[in-house]
Amino acid sequence: MPGRKPRTSRVLILISVILCLIFGATLTQSSASPSPIAEGKMPDMFVANDVDDSVFTSQGTVAVDNDFSDSSKAEAEAPDPTEEPSATETPTPAQEPAEEEIFADASPEAAKGVWTANGSNWMFLVDGNAFTGWLSDTDGKRYFFDNNGIMQTGWLDEGGKRYYLNLDGIMQTGDVTIGKETYHFLDDGSLEGFVPEATPTPKPKKKKETAKDTKDTKNSSDKKNDSKKDKKDADKSKDKKRKTIALTFDDGPSSFTDRLLDCLEENNAKATFFMVGQEIANFPETVKRMDALGHELGNHTYSHLDLTSLSAEDISQQIGGTDQSLLELVGHGASVLRPPYGSINDAVVAEVGTPMIIWSVDTLDWDTLDVDQTVETVMDNAQDGAIILMHDIYETSVEAAEIIIPRLIEEGYDLVTVHELAEAHGVDLKPGIAYGALN
Repeated sequence: MPGRKPRTSRVLILISVILCLIFGATLTQSSASPSPIAEGKMPDMFVANDVDDSVFTSQGTVAVDNDFSDSSKAEAEAPDPTEEPSATETPTPAQEPAEEEIFADASPEAAKGVWTANGSNWMFLVDGNAFTGWLSDTDGKRYFFDNNGIMQTGWLDEGGKRYYLNLDGIMQTGDVTIGKETYHFLDDGSLEGFVPEATPTPKPKKKKETAKDTKDTKNSSDKKNDSKKDKKDADKSKDKKRKTIALTFDDGPSSFTDRLLDCLEENNAKATFFMVGQEIANFPETVKRMDALGHELGNHTYSHLDLTSLSAEDISQQIGGTDQSLLELVGHGASVLRPPYGSINDAVVAEVGTPMIIWSVDTLDWDTLDVDQTVETVMDNAQDGAIILMHDIYETSVEAAEIIIPRLIEEGYDLVTVHELAEAHGVDLKPGIAYGALN
């Protein structure tokens, strides 16, 4: 009926109570059972060592709940002797920072000196003075510095032996490939099998002449002496008439340079080429030929910038870039430098490691581009010891040179390199010094 409430069965209530008692007893027994962790063995996971074992109470005080003493902690943390140690748990000993190794055979000056750049060259200064000769550095590498203190690279003949120093100046040992050839260098760095040029064999002493021998040979000796005297006087007179002059060519190499080299070779003449570094890569064979013919290789910076407008670092890069290109091609850098536009200041001088060569006769061939005018300028201003400025990047300049070279020779000039010109006039070219005419 609609208003009647259902009655609850007493049997169902009794069954529910019995089930609750059974489940309650089961759960109580489970929580009181022994721990599954074997005696004497610690569990695989613990709270991290830096987590405190304290428990905060509701009042904010700290209650310590730690059943382990210090000794029991040590026992608990000790590894189980029955277990094999894991490879990942093996402690790695701390490595001490390695000290710089100094080789026992290092030169006494090695630890006292300092490396410094001088333009495109390197020097080793000891107490402010340039080191010369062989240096065994603290890293065991050997270097050689010439009488000016400049670190050497490439082939080196020293003390009757031949050595090879790489681009970093390090003396080589063992088998080394240079160009297309492989050479063997001994432990001391000397080239195996190298024999220096033999010294002249002393002439045997003449036997003692008798009176008869003297009488028989007197007339012929007098004739020979007269002949030698006449020849000596002729040579002396000829030497007095000979004049030296240096033709110099800027801004190359170019497609016209080989034509100029042909003319120089035909007339047994020499010149000095002040080359721009970025052009060297375009004409490598021309540069090699230039060097093989005995012409002097000069540095005209890498990209023809006014050095006086650059920082010291940029000046060094402009000079060093060209020297590096030459070194890779012919095994040595430039022996002279011509700063673009002839611009020099103290910053440039501080970075230059070679003599600086200006000029005494400027043909202005780049401006006129006129063959006849260039020829006239040279011939009107030529004199003993003069340095002539031209450019081998213009066809008109090369064409003018083909006229100038034989004509200068006809007028009694020897066409030589800048260093040969300086030697002929007793001038010792110094690094960092600028020179015009050398007469």
